[in-house]
Amino acid sequence: MRNFILAFLLVTASIFAQNEDTLDTTNFDCSNWSLDIPTSNSGISFGNSQNFNGLRFNYRDCNVGTINGLNFTMWEPQSVVNSEVNGISFGIAPVATRLNGINIGLAAVVAEEEMNGINFGLFSAVSDGYIRGINIGGLALVSENEMLGINLGGLALVSGNSISGLNFGGLALVANNNISGLNIGGFALVSEANITGINFGGLASVAGGNITGINFASLALVSEGSIVGFNFGGLAVVSSAGITGINISGLALVSENSIKGLNFGGLSIVSGDNSLFGLSVTLGQINVANSVSGIAISGYKTDAKNLTGMNFTLAWTEFDNMTGFTLAGYNKIYNNQSGLAIGIVNFAENLNGFQIGLINIANNNSGIFKILPFLNAHL
Repeated sequence: MRNFILAFLLVTASIFAQNEDTLDTTNFDCSNWSLDIPTSNSGISFGNSQNFNGLRFNYRDCNVGTINGLNFTMWEPQSVVNSEVNGISFGIAPVATRLNGINIGLAAVVAEEEMNGINFGLFSAVSDGYIRGINIGGLALVSENEMLGINLGGLALVSGNSISGLNFGGLALVANNNISGLNIGGFALVSEANITGINFGGLASVAGGNITGINFASLALVSEGSIVGFNFGGLAVVSSAGITGINISGLALVSENSIKGLNFGGLSIVSGDNSLFGLSVTLGQINVANSVSGIAISGYKTDAKNLTGMNFTLAWTEFDNMTGFTLAGYNKIYNNQSGLAIGIVNFAENLNGFQIGLINIANNNSGIFKILPFLNAHL
């Protein structure tokens, strides 16, 4: 699922993002003609001046050096080789190796290495390196390296590294590394590593590592690592490691490891290889490969190797061993019961406590005391 979403969003973003790789970065035989007032390197320049301080106006840049001040260009450059603009870049599509300051493109803003400051592209803002500051791409904000600051992409934020800060993608936030901060993806949050902070994915939040913080997705939270914090998945919260905190899912909580805290799964809570700790509530089934410790409440069934604590189930329970209290229509303890079981039918292979119900079976009792109505005991 994560790889499918990632591939889809990368293709979508590429449609709207102007990729600087389409520019020829070889040395053109550029015309360096310019009208410069009062000197050739400062003041006001009209034309393709190479290095200038002040106000510079040019139709199309070609092999520019360093510009300090205001750089206005009508069209994308013919060639970009180690160029830098410090100050204000404005035009249809300002492009440079490094853009520092206020960078505004009526179509796009593109940097080969890094973009720092206030960066706005009506369609996209794209960097082969870093993007840092207040960064807005009307359709997409795309960085091959880290994206840091206040980051807004009308459709998507896409980073080849990490995304940090206040991050909003109308459809998605996609990072090959970590996503951290206040993170909102209208459709999805997708990270190949960790997602940390206050995280909202309209449909899903998907991480190749851990998801930590306040995490909300109307469809699912999915992590190949652990999920820790206040976690809500409209349909499911799924972790390949552990789930810890206040964990709520409309359909299911599923972990290949332990689940700890206040746990609510609408239809099921499943812990594959480890244990369930805390207060766990589901209208359906609790299924734990190892132990349930704490308070378990289920509508249909609680099934675990061991119970230590209290269990309340409408239908039936199955435990290898039970220590504490269980209430269900049918309680089946395959090995040792230590404590109290209340149900319509109660069964224990080795009873060390009490059974209360219509039929009570204790296989370690003798004779008529193995099966008794209303009350059975072995102390």
